[in-house]
Amino acid sequence: MKSSPPIRIIRAFDLSPLQSQAIYHAVAESFTKDAPDTICLVRPTKPYISIGYHQDAEHELDLEHLAQLGLPLIRRQVGGGAVYLDGNQIFLQWIFSPNSLPRSIESRYAIFIDPIVATYRDIGISAEMRPINDIQVAGRKIGGCGAARIGEAELLVSSFIFDIDLNIMASVLKVDSNKMRDKLFHNLKEYVTSITRELGSAPPQDFVIDSYLTHVQSLLQRDTYSDELSAAEMTRMAKAEEVLSSDQWTLDGGGRRVAGLKIQEGVVMHHATFKSPGGLIRWVLFLADDQIVDATLEGDFTIYPLDAPTRLADSLLGRQLNAKLRADWDKLFASVVEEAPGVSASDMFAPIETIVAARKA
Repeated sequence: MKSSPPIRIIRAFDLSPLQSQAIYHAVAESFTKDAPDTICLVRPTKPYISIGYHQDAEHELDLEHLAQLGLPLIRRQVGGGAVYLDGNQIFLQWIFSPNSLPRSIESRYAIFIDPIVATYRDIGISAEMRPINDIQVAGRKIGGCGAARIGEAELLVSSFIFDIDLNIMASVLKVDSNKMRDKLFHNLKEYVTSITRELGSAPPQDFVIDSYLTHVQSLLQRDTYSDELSAAEMTRMAKAEEVLSSDQWTLDGGGRRVAGLKIQEGVVMHHATFKSPGGLIRWVLFLADDQIVDATLEGDFTIYPLDAPTRLADSLLGRQLNAKLRADWDKLFASVVEEAPGVSASDMFAPIETIVAARKA
């Protein structure tokens, strides 16, 4: 007999785009030390675009084209990049106690991905984990994972991708030219896949979900039981919808320190990016001579705590862009960041070094 407490399963199909993101925020925000570990299985009724907690919507997306398509844009409180989501995907949302998971995020990803990979293999897809948090098939990505800490809960999210519209995904991402958009679509087609692409046609979603839950029980050695949202969670969900639907949250919110300084005489804006194993990192610095007067850190990385990018940007204000800043950076990084899988202190500083080099050129 399994000794660990059973896992609560909520099948929440046919939710609106907003509800499909608000549900795990609500469960996490309602979580207490006595709450059951919960897995939400979610499917949205309509397509939408979701951006990561640390991203800038205007940098990542063609917002005008997004509006023309009538696609909602929702910022989630989880890291990662911009994604196109619709009813051809089943979202997997774990809202667990920290005590039920390993301490490191990378170890959590491994446990979370295990039953997903096992389910893909059940249906004839040779999936495997690609560190740090991707699922791939013969070099093509069939899923990614995100993590966050919300209230008393640890959150892990991913999905089963039955099919995906890469044309729409390519059309809404911001690029410099039509030529670059064609290249983006080619790259997406080359490196992103789905159940339908791998098998020719997808098995019923219920079959895949049942297989997945069987593997969850087996790999975690825990029973499961079906449940619905409580009244308290429903109330939290309504509040989460209000926040997630606001322009302030979507365009200016998330885990970035939004630069509040307008360009003025003597102040110059610089920006640079660096692609680390854990995701894209972008710094935007406003400089008066060599003094940093404003700063924003953004990207599609995962980082704990969620406010670390804001605190790192704050730590630069008033500093000189010089060798001492680099000498102090590792200590600054260590004092703020608990974990950033695949992102080192040097990685996080790399765009700043690019800015320094460009100013000297």
